[in-house]
Amino acid sequence: MFVRSLRLIALLGCACVAAALFISVRSGAEATPAERGLHNLTHRAYGAPIMTDALFARLSSVWEPEWKAKVDANDPASARRVAFERYGFSEAAWDNRGGPMQFLVTPQGGWVQTCMLCHGGRVPGTGESRIGMPNTELDMQTLYDDITRMTGFKGPFPLLFSMSRGRTNAFIFSLELLRRRNEDLSRRNDPAPMGDYRDMDLDPIPWWHLKKKTALYVDGTVRGDFARPIMQFTMGEPDGAKIRSWESDFRDVLAYLKTIEAPKYPFPVDRRLADEGRSVFNRTCAECHGTYGAQGKYPNRVVPVDVVGTDSLRLTGLPREFRAYFQKTWFAANDSHTVEDPPGYVAPPLDGVWASAPYFHNGSVPTVYGVLTAEARPKYFRRASDIKAYDEKNLGLKYEALSAPAPTDAPGEARRRVIDTTLPGLGNGGHHFGFKLSERQKRQVIEYLKTL
Repeated sequence: MFVRSLRLIALLGCACVAAALFISVRSGAEATPAERGLHNLTHRAYGAPIMTDALFARLSSVWEPEWKAKVDANDPASARRVAFERYGFSEAAWDNRGGPMQFLVTPQGGWVQTCMLCHGGRVPGTGESRIGMPNTELDMQTLYDDITRMTGFKGPFPLLFSMSRGRTNAFIFSLELLRRRNEDLSRRNDPAPMGDYRDMDLDPIPWWHLKKKTALYVDGTVRGDFARPIMQFTMGEPDGAKIRSWESDFRDVLAYLKTIEAPKYPFPVDRRLADEGRSVFNRTCAECHGTYGAQGKYPNRVVPVDVVGTDSLRLTGLPREFRAYFQKTWFAANDSHTVEDPPGYVAPPLDGVWASAPYFHNGSVPTVYGVLTAEARPKYFRRASDIKAYDEKNLGLKYEALSAPAPTDAPGEARRRVIDTTLPGLGNGGHHFGFKLSERQKRQVIEYLKTL
């Protein structure tokens, strides 16, 4: 696939980190930094529109017949609802002129991609739109394909948005953007060499974890002050000086990040079983994932990839040259720095883990029970279409296990709904630590995790 332009790559990429919408949106001198940060995320455009209301309304003309059939001609709002379903969009949690939370709609009807493209979605089991939820429904590749079919635009070099629904090739967007910038973020005439890299599907992280983090990203590459690093996807803006001028806005965004709390589990919990699970968890899981409650501590532990054993492409497919060049740029020219040769993956906090399915950094395991049980990891699977469908027993997505990958002649949208763990970067192996637990202990741990 091709990306329409360098700007489009940036605007369609998943970006910064933010939080759930629990405080009022205020701006100006009377607002707190966190309130200004929320206002920035939901009301300020950091880029140019990539789409308009009129274009979005016409996209159904290039859909497959089965998708066109879902639109009710007698219901004016039907096409919009079906489009949201097709592309993995959700209703905005603020007044957004009818647009989804993944875009900011300008007064002129332009659609500007926001951080919530990847990090705003619907809470599983309830369907509530929430800023900070991993958008595990997103299919940006299908949106791009549809726009391309309608407009005829194609970009200058090959790049995939994703191989599978609910995931993105986000770090390669960042790499391709950065190599076209000088160290001060002015535009380069020729892209900087970045070595060989590999496309990789990544599962969006929950934003409520950030306040515990001493390092960004699953490989723990970026450490120190996060304000500039979370601005990487503003590089679609041609003017480097303008990008740098937005730093104060993103400092407020960073303040907002630290106000977030995980969503509470909405279903019944067996408290006795959960209490038993706390003890099992603290003995077997807390060394890497931390403890919880008033005295809880999170260790920010990086587990070597040969120990954790999960798919290594996220670690090896991003070249050292990218990390080294990032270290030289404006993004790292404050109190942040990069680790050029990270040894493994950061074991994440587990607050709200029930809401962040699927699991592992590539979303290759649909349930927590599958994380603890090798036999419960399907080789091929497709999630239930209804976001309100939730597996309370196994803690995660309700899914259909398949015996084969999607047919090669199926439409791209249909193929991406099938998660094929044999594809590069989507392996579901590793993290064997829970395999030794008895079935009773696994159920105890799962019940305890519902309370976090």
